[in-house]
Amino acid sequence: MCSIVGFYNTKLSFKECEKLNLTMAHRGPDNSTLKEYEFKNKDLFLGHNRLSIQDLATHANQPMENDRFVMVFNGEVYNHFEIREKLDFKDFKTTSDTETLLWAFSEFGIEKALSMFMGMFAISLFDKVENKLYLIRDRVGIKPLYWSFENGEFVFGSELKAFPKHLKQNKSDKALVQFMSFGYIPKDNSYYDGIYKLEPAHYLIFDGSKIETKKYWDLPTNKIDISYNDAVEETERLIRSSIKYRLLADVEVGSFLSGGVDSSLVSAIMQQESSSKIKTFSIGFEDKKYDESIYAKEVAQYIGSEHYEYKFKASDVINLIEKLDYHFDEPFGDPSSLPMMILSEMTKKHVTVALSGDGGDELFLGYDRYFFTQNYLNKISTIPQPLRNLISLGFKYSRQDKLEKMSYPIKHLNTQNLYSILSSSVKPWDINSIFKKDFIYSIYEKESIDLLDLHDYKLEGDNILDSLSRFDFHRYLPDDILTKVDRTTMAYSLEARVPILDHRVVEFAYSLPTNIRVQNGPKSILKDILYKNVPKKLIDRPKAGFSVPLKHWFRNELKDLLYHKIDSLDERFDKQYIKQIADKHVYKNRNYQYLLWNIMRVK
Repeated sequence: MCSIVGFYNTKLSFKECEKLNLTMAHRGPDNSTLKEYEFKNKDLFLGHNRLSIQDLATHANQPMENDRFVMVFNGEVYNHFEIREKLDFKDFKTTSDTETLLWAFSEFGIEKALSMFMGMFAISLFDKVENKLYLIRDRVGIKPLYWSFENGEFVFGSELKAFPKHLKQNKSDKALVQFMSFGYIPKDNSYYDGIYKLEPAHYLIFDGSKIETKKYWDLPTNKIDISYNDAVEETERLIRSSIKYRLLADVEVGSFLSGGVDSSLVSAIMQQESSSKIKTFSIGFEDKKYDESIYAKEVAQYIGSEHYEYKFKASDVINLIEKLDYHFDEPFGDPSSLPMMILSEMTKKHVTVALSGDGGDELFLGYDRYFFTQNYLNKISTIPQPLRNLISLGFKYSRQDKLEKMSYPIKHLNTQNLYSILSSSVKPWDINSIFKKDFIYSIYEKESIDLLDLHDYKLEGDNILDSLSRFDFHRYLPDDILTKVDRTTMAYSLEARVPILDHRVVEFAYSLPTNIRVQNGPKSILKDILYKNVPKKLIDRPKAGFSVPLKHWFRNELKDLLYHKIDSLDERFDKQYIKQIADKHVYKNRNYQYLLWNIMRVK
């Protein structure tokens, strides 16, 4: 895994650009290179930090170029040897996927080459013949890529820390409000005005004066006619194939193992496909109510892996806060990033690549909130609006967190409002209260905002479960889950690979009728595959997720840090209201853990 960076028509010197490239050396400590090219009679600097995974020799370093293209590339394309067989060019100097991609673009063009790639990638491709610069991001958004174009200066990078200070003068007020609502910054926004994320499955074309973006891939919309048993068989074939591809490396590959369905499935098949004992890694908690490491250990014993674990504690949070700020660059509120940091640090001591089970819940409908939304809508829609208004009022003042949250969609009943509540970090009225009214007005030109102002997304299709799954695929998965995995693993120069998010698995999952995906319950297809490989008794328990005991820590070990953070907030926030919320959480047994953690993450 690596990082990429580029500067066109910049005010900065070559040396200054080198320093910015080196700010991402944690993503690729094996080599750091910046080279200068001419693009439209101006300087173009392209940089790369390399974590050597395939072909460890120096001749595979980047930037890499041929007669037409110069390329810097972050990621892995696992089927590149098969692509080589289709190329006319045969005089390869390396066994790296970088060289394969370079010649695939040369012979097949951008979109045809991309249709052949199986993997994760963020690519910059400079066309020396047509004088164009391309930025490309993988279908799912596994690898990050930011860009900016202001006053004739074009800059891109894998992380925001690579952007010069003069492009990060103004923080985005809209992004701050979105972050406080969801715990992440969605879509193409970043925390800085004028810096954007390239969205998944898109490529950008820059000709030196203007920007054009194109979408090259999307989820299927047509459903196939298939039996449940055939769906299980084909899913297993695809996942097994995906895992085999992701064992391609010239370094050792391990696996994250939480003991849940997805990671257990990946680890079990990986062990079957490996010629030697694999290494598995899990994180637990000293607080036994949150600790599921015992289940991971039992799965590891059954599949025969060499297992490592670490027990996470409150003091780790205090030690990690500064590191989180550095590696995430912008506010990020998913508290599971804390143990994920520790897990990555431990894993890197033993392997350079780790497989992860992410994506199973989105693709195969594993989240309880999908079914709650469907059932709740069916029941509440039969209640007359006047009575719903009264119920809403009662819920709002019930002093019970879950009922308070549900008061909004009871009154304003539709799928999007209901799911937005279930997938957001805070209650709608809290967003309007934690900020000063004039601050909200300056962004939205009204003193009170609702969820539709924040989401900027319309659900696709008529089937509720499928629509919610697609929403999470496009938003929650790339902007939260995959961002967390990328930053925490790359902080320790560890490459994470996500076999369930192989685009062939993704396309097949979304082509399945919803009734097939959940014929035997949530995520039943993955469970039925797993139970062929691991005894059901080791897995069959209520879904817990990667929970962190923030609720208790804010009342004890993190209390002083919390109040200090609130005191340090700027004039955009209503600190008096936020202190009242903190007091309710700390002293009155109310639960505002996610809102308070988001407050802790504000920069």
